Amino acid sequence: MLALDFGLSVVKFFPAEAFGGLNTLKALGAPFTTVKFIPTGGISPRNLAAYLAYPQVFACGGTWIASSELLASGRFDDIARLAREAVEIAAKVDKKT
Repeated sequence: MLALDFGLSVVKFFPAEAFGGLNTLKALGAPFTTVKFIPTGGISPRNLAAYLAYPQVFACGGTWIASSELLASGRFDDIARLAREAVEIAAKVDKKT
């Protein structure tokens, strides 16, 4: 409600999975139909499509794409591959409005 008071229409939902995941996000979104969410925290290739399919999800954040370990070890080919995989998952989502 504070975000709405400030005129915001997109808010981050973190840590998404620790706070109950998509079910909690849907419960929060139900009374605030004009708000879009960016869930982060626990998002992975396993649950990315489910989050993106929810119409009130604007985008998702996922550290699995460029983890500290991958960055520190210079594994940029792996980061590029994981980013492509995330884009492929997102491209297959049927976003119901």
